Amino acid sequence: MFSLSNRFIKKNFYLFILFSAHFIIPFPSMAGGLSLNDQSASASGVSNAGMVASPSDASTVCFNPAGMSRFSGTNISFGNILLEIDARGRDSQTKATRADGQPVSGSGGGDHVKPALVPNAYITHEVNNWLDIGVGMFVPYGLGFDYDNNFAGRFIGDEVELVSVGLSPSIAINDGNGFSMAGGVNILYADAEQKSAVDFSGIESQFGLPPGSLEDGEVRINGDDVAVEFTFGILWQASAQTALGFSARSGTEFNLKGDGTIDGFPRASGGSLAQVTVSEPIVVPIEIPMSLSFGVSHGLFEKLELRAGATWAKWSEASALTVLSRADIPVAFPAAAPFSDQVRYWKDTWQWRIGAIWQYSPTMALKAGYAFDEAPVTTETRSPVTPFDDSHQISVGAQFKDIMGEWVVDLFVSRVIYEGDISIDYFPTDPAQGQTSFESEYDVVPWSAGFQLSRRF
Repeated sequence: MFSLSNRFIKKNFYLFILFSAHFIIPFPSMAGGLSLNDQSASASGVSNAGMVASPSDASTVCFNPAGMSRFSGTNISFGNILLEIDARGRDSQTKATRADGQPVSGSGGGDHVKPALVPNAYITHEVNNWLDIGVGMFVPYGLGFDYDNNFAGRFIGDEVELVSVGLSPSIAINDGNGFSMAGGVNILYADAEQKSAVDFSGIESQFGLPPGSLEDGEVRINGDDVAVEFTFGILWQASAQTALGFSARSGTEFNLKGDGTIDGFPRASGGSLAQVTVSEPIVVPIEIPMSLSFGVSHGLFEKLELRAGATWAKWSEASALTVLSRADIPVAFPAAAPFSDQVRYWKDTWQWRIGAIWQYSPTMALKAGYAFDEAPVTTETRSPVTPFDDSHQISVGAQFKDIMGEWVVDLFVSRVIYEGDISIDYFPTDPAQGQTSFESEYDVVPWSAGFQLSRRF
């Protein structure tokens, strides 16, 4: 009996824990997978349009390190970005079923995304007339939410938090004639926690036990890791008015190692099933995809600059994640990943951006931008853990000089608008595993705002 129940539990724990930046990082700010788009207020004011082609300040370390060659002396930029998102599932449209087909009592989960402040800081230094160096600290990836305790989808995902921090030393060289290239290393640290309820009704059915014989369990998972990815950038001043830029990131993989604990785990005891707490070392692989960014900026008039850009990311490499046991004799978690036909794949994405900067006066510039962001998940792969959808972002910003001495102040606010209701129809990838199903519609109202201070020494 123990052997049979143990095999069933292993199958039941292919948990989809795709850990949305940041703190907790709200998922609606990152429709493009786990990536956080807002890395500096100066860039967010134009929805990041053309940032790889037209560096504004030291934050170019993040977007295209080749832009460091455009600055003289030492430059610093730092700031904070506020993410404020009202995200909730509609109670009347939410329903779920247990593994035995019985309905799950519960709600849409309430407002499950909390406000967050996301910091960033950058510095560049001109070594000589052909060499520049710099480093940035920012939050590149993440995911987070916390549903109410009576959330109907609690067996799929209840709480997830990913904290990701990147340190990016970079170096750039230029030919003195408008062409520069750069390379860098992103040293990334990630720490993740996840909690979900566990449905054991499938085991009750398998062993002919009356419904409710086993109490619902709870799984808690935590892990962290350090990973490295590489960056490359090119910047070309094609004419006095026009600049072209390109940057690439190699992508990387986290192997988040930590512990997994299951409360209420059924184990054979004296000829019956007893519920106990089981802990074992686990690892969760997270594939961070490569990405390519393109940008152009053009000075249409003396006071007006137009920008455009696009980013392609290979999110199809970021398949649904599996919690794997590191124990010599696994008990509660699988020792190997499921077969490929049991894994729900994401798709590659494009982000398209346009923006403009109007130099209203010598001390004030006004900004505006628009971005279309493809979601990496489809209606077939969307779940309460990854409720992404295609979105439109509208941003406005302003830059002020001489109001704080030699400091430059950037401010922005943006609003993300989804193309329609975020509908979820989550069903088991393999019904034989006894997984629960979930349906709902989400109302999401995301805002972000931020400030940045920059100075040249």
